[in-house]
Order: sequence, then C-alpha cells, then structure tokens
Amino acid sequence: MGSNPIPSAISLMPTYYLWNIGCQMNKAESDQLAECLDGVGYRRLARPDDADLVLLNTCVVRGNAEERVRGELSRLKGLKALRPGMSVAVTGCFVGGGLEELRERFPHVDLFFPAGQVALFRDWLSERVATGCHGAGVSLSAGPAAPAAYVPIIRGCNNFCSYCIVPYRRGREISLSPEEVVARVQDLAGRGAREVTLLGQNVNSYGKDLLSRADLTDLLAQVNGVPGIERIRFLTSHPRDVDEKFVDAMARLDRVCKWISLPVQAGDDRVLQAMRRGYTVEEYRRLVKRMRARIPGLALSTDVIVGFPGETEADFGRTVALLSELRFDTVHVAAYSVRPGTLAARTMPDDVLPEQKGRRLQEIEEMQERISAELNSSLVGKRVEVLVERRAKGKWEGRTRTNKLVFFSDAGEWTGRLADVEVTSASPWSLQGKVALRTEVGAR
Repeated sequence: MGSNPIPSAISLMPTYYLWNIGCQMNKAESDQLAECLDGVGYRRLARPDDADLVLLNTCVVRGNAEERVRGELSRLKGLKALRPGMSVAVTGCFVGGGLEELRERFPHVDLFFPAGQVALFRDWLSERVATGCHGAGVSLSAGPAAPAAYVPIIRGCNNFCSYCIVPYRRGREISLSPEEVVARVQDLAGRGAREVTLLGQNVNSYGKDLLSRADLTDLLAQVNGVPGIERIRFLTSHPRDVDEKFVDAMARLDRVCKWISLPVQAGDDRVLQAMRRGYTVEEYRRLVKRMRARIPGLALSTDVIVGFPGETEADFGRTVALLSELRFDTVHVAAYSVRPGTLAARTMPDDVLPEQKGRRLQEIEEMQERISAELNSSLVGKRVEVLVERRAKGKWEGRTRTNKLVFFSDAGEWTGRLADVEVTSASPWSLQGKVALRTEVGAR
C-alpha cells in the first residue's frame, strides 16, 4: 500500500488572488495590500479559482470600468458557491459611502473597505490569521521591491471637477507627513527600488493640510537625497497648482525626471468652465510654454475627455487644434460617461451621441499616433538611459527618464539596472534598441 505524501510547506500556506484595475494609486495600494498578505504567510496565485482569499481593488471612474467590476463580482458569486470557504474582500472606488447597500447587493463579499484604508484590511487580516481562518500564517520579512515603485503621498481630492467621482469615493485631501513618505522611499530603496513615483489624485496639492506646510517641492528635495533612488516621478498634476517654485525644482533636482502628466481635458474655455477645471486654454498654453522653456527636453503627457455634455463640433475642433499645437508625447483620451453622484450627472444632460463620441475619440487617437511616431522617430540613432524593469517575451523592457517605453535584446542580466541603449527603431508606442555600453550607467 502506498503512503500519503507529506504536504510541502508551500502547499500548507494560505493563498490569495489580487485583481486590480484603475489608476496608479490603485496599483500602489494593491502593492501595499500584497505586502500585508505576503508578510503573514500568504502565497499569491495567478488565478482566483483555488485561492483562499480573493481581493478586488476596483475603479469606477469610467462606465466600462464599473461594468468590469460588476462582472467580476458576479463571477466570484458563482465561484464562492462552489467553494464556501473562500473569502472575498473588495476595496477601491467601487466602495462608496453606502456600505450597507453594498453588503445587501453582494452578500458573498466578506469585507468592503474604502480605497486607501490599508490599515482596516490589515486589522481584518490579522484577526483571520489569529483565528486560523486560512491556516496559521508565518511571519515573513518584506521581499524585494520592484525596480520602479509607487508611493502614495496624498489621498483624496478637493477639486470636485463636475465629471469626476473620485472626491466622493476617496474623500477630501489628506497628505502623509514628509517623514512617512521618506521612510517608505528609504524602505523601498533598501529592497532594491531605483525609481519611485509619488502619487496623488492632485499631487501638487501635497502638504496644504499639514501643519508644517511642507509642499511637493520640499518633499521632492528630501526624496532626491535618498541613497539608491536614481529617478523620481510624480502624478497627477493639476495645471492650476503648478507654480514657479515647483517648475524650478523640476529643473534643478537631478533625480527628478523631466516628465509630467498635466491633464488639459478640453481645448475650449466654455467646456473647461462646465468641467470646473479652474483655468483657461490660454493659461494652460502659457504654463506649457513656460515649463518647456525652463526645462529643456521636458516630455509631456495629458488627458482629454471627448463628448462632455454640450460639447459642439466647434468645441471639439478647438481641442484638436490645441493638441496639434502643443504636440504632447502621449495623450490619454476617453469618451465622457455619466458618473452617478457627480455635478455633471445631476445637472447636465448627456447630449452627445455615442457615435459622435466614438468618432471624436478616434480622430484624436489617430492624430496623436502620428505625433507620437514623429517625436519617437527623432530619437533613432541616439542613446538613452533605460531603467530595466523586467524581461518579457525574450526582450528586456524599461523606460527612459522621459517615460518612453524601450525594448532591447541582450544576453546579460539587466533587471533593476540602468542601461545605455542606442535606439534603432521607433513606433508611436515604444522604442527598440541595443545596448551601447556593457556596464551600468548613471548610478550614484
């Protein structure tokens, strides 16, 4: 008779599956949640089917994102019926103020907790580990960090743009102290991170709620001095809050990347006013020109919404003209979708037809594809510094200081290293190249 095999240590570990969609803030918070789970002995799975715990980090900024969340919750209801011992936890912007309503509509979910409230999840997880719900966890130290990591520095938003659900789901602005942020960056650097992106729904509002009144510029200067960190990014910036002190810091601090995400949203003043953006097209144009003059080689990304309530063909034409004039490196464009609870949903009819929205979105995407192709093609034959993040499909993948995606082939080990790459070809979306120097460049 054969004997039963002795279970391995890995097979006895509780398991989890983490599903994440949405912005970089969601990604950063998912990384923190994963650290909590890893730290008490959970093992991450690539599929939810066999997981002891399924954790959803959700987004509802766009209608299609909310549809994906509801679809995933429906799928998990069926899965949990087959595996009653599985736990389900949900966070992110899908979790608003009506927790009781959510619990009634989705009774198969064990825990709803608001976006960013990692401490609530940690307390719930600690209780489950202590009571043996998923087996006895094993206390582990934090593992290696990714070469490029996200660090939330301010949560919530005070702007209340008329189309945006974020302030209603994430609340008012709350800044972490500079000491907390620097400690987090130091921890990541000690575990191998070379680049950090400081995150906030409106990152340039950082510090306004702190007694010290330390602002983003002050914080950038502190993070700039953390040993091991070679690059610093930040997002997202609101054009209204970008001042001269900040622009000077971007130009002066050597580890701050010369790249900024500066959402314009529309190129027509009437539409911007209806969106409650707080600036005019001319003010935005002057800001871009001032930043480019002060920071040579600056790369710019922007966001645009098409089909906002009341947007006419003439209004849309002015948006196209502005994008053509300013020639951004990247443009993220989305069709307006009604978000219940926002000012626009309450007071503005969604009067732009879906086919008009689709055509306008396609027109901007096609124009931006041409602009991005031209800008990227100008780098062919030049050498760029690339922080290598991973190997994918036989090629090394990383980004330049201006946030250009680069792929190259090489037999060496480049994960987490700075490579000097000669660009050999370009597309609108990425660069291809070859290693120009066999040794790492640029590290301090």
